[in-house]
Amino acid sequence: MTRATSRPTFAERVAAATAADRDRFIDAVRAGSLLVVVLGHWLMATVTVDAGRVEGGNALTAVPALQPATWVLQVMPLFFIAGGFSNLTVWHGLRRRGAGYPTYLQGRLVRLLRPTLVFVLFWQLALPVAAALGLPQDRLDLIGLLLGQPLWFLGVYVATTALAPAMLRWHERSAAPPLLVLAVGAVVVDWFRFWRGMENVGYLNLALVWLFAQQLGFWYAEGRFASWRRAALWAVVGGCIVALTLLTTLGPYPVSMVGLPGETSNMTPPTVCLLVLAVGQLAAALLLRRRLTSALQRPRAWAAVVRFGAMAMTVYLWHLSVLVLAYFALISAGVTPPAAGTGLWWATRPFWLLGLAAVTTALATALAPLERGRAPRRPAPVPVGVAPGRAPGIPGPAWPTVVAGLGGSLASFGLLGYVASGLAPAAFASSTLLFVPVDPVTNTVCVVLGLALTTLASRQRRPVT
Repeated sequence: MTRATSRPTFAERVAAATAADRDRFIDAVRAGSLLVVVLGHWLMATVTVDAGRVEGGNALTAVPALQPATWVLQVMPLFFIAGGFSNLTVWHGLRRRGAGYPTYLQGRLVRLLRPTLVFVLFWQLALPVAAALGLPQDRLDLIGLLLGQPLWFLGVYVATTALAPAMLRWHERSAAPPLLVLAVGAVVVDWFRFWRGMENVGYLNLALVWLFAQQLGFWYAEGRFASWRRAALWAVVGGCIVALTLLTTLGPYPVSMVGLPGETSNMTPPTVCLLVLAVGQLAAALLLRRRLTSALQRPRAWAAVVRFGAMAMTVYLWHLSVLVLAYFALISAGVTPPAAGTGLWWATRPFWLLGLAAVTTALATALAPLERGRAPRRPAPVPVGVAPGRAPGIPGPAWPTVVAGLGGSLASFGLLGYVASGLAPAAFASSTLLFVPVDPVTNTVCVVLGLALTTLASRQRRPVT
């Protein structure tokens, strides 16, 4: 009589389902970068209560000695680098099986925009309801504005994803010129911003800096850094530290790599410092790659990355909501949050993070299915005569590509619009995104229409060749 075999654990099932050639390191970079961003926001955000007036602040302002830590903890460049890897991989896979740009863009956007729309619509309904229940409108407007801020990342990420195939064609003709042009362009933009006083010109770096990071992802995907010796990587890390030190001491750039109230920002819009940071962080990550890849061969470690990766965007979308509600609960209960940098503040940070993490995990677990669509079909074998890393040109009608591109542009504009207008309907109706008036409802229409257009374009059949 034989004993029944035990049911495989989640970690064992994940390990068995993972392709042998999957780059687990880049998955860990993608998930880890978002996790660090979330934890950073939870640590930095502070609230003070003075005579019944509630004001937000930043711990980095109260404790300036912590600002150099943002050189390590501002890891959004790593996410865009990982995004470049993913965009290249998906684009080549789709092209090899005969799919085109609309299919690529629709597949990339649906996972991002579906949970985002749920988040946005929830708050566009919840904030007016809260106002009707008697909560102060000025406080609700502030909450709506705060919750719209993280959507800058999605707006820019949608734009870089939409541009990835075009940037990849440029990269495949010659890999170095795109990096050089983008870097020089970012320097020129900063010159106009800091030395000519043309602040709005700086927003061009939303494209130049983050496209630069995506191009680094293309280089990594093609294995261009595989032959770099550790000494060379250490030299790059050291060079970037020296460059950042000079830029933030002799140049006009602040030390913090995140925006602080009342100070010039390296993030909004991004500066050359973020470009240098992208290079340095990539080199530092590559120094850890071998050990991290080895650790991720353990089923439990890899399963943890997969589990978090499946809900990472949901966690990112809702983490500030949990933070705001936690502060609201404290203040409503008559508890004054400790001042940043005090002994009590430091002593309570572990419990604060654990509490926020527990609530966010429960919420993300419930909402994560919105992030997961149907599994993509396995790419067809590469046609004879086509290099494995390149995709064959497949002719087809131009209009679906144009419609898909328009959809991506609308979605990106709508997401960036929330940064200016917030999420509360009509709260900041006169806000502008650069020179264009925006409001929360119009932003939502743009995002919905953008997703609808990319979906429509992706359903057009390509001719058989």
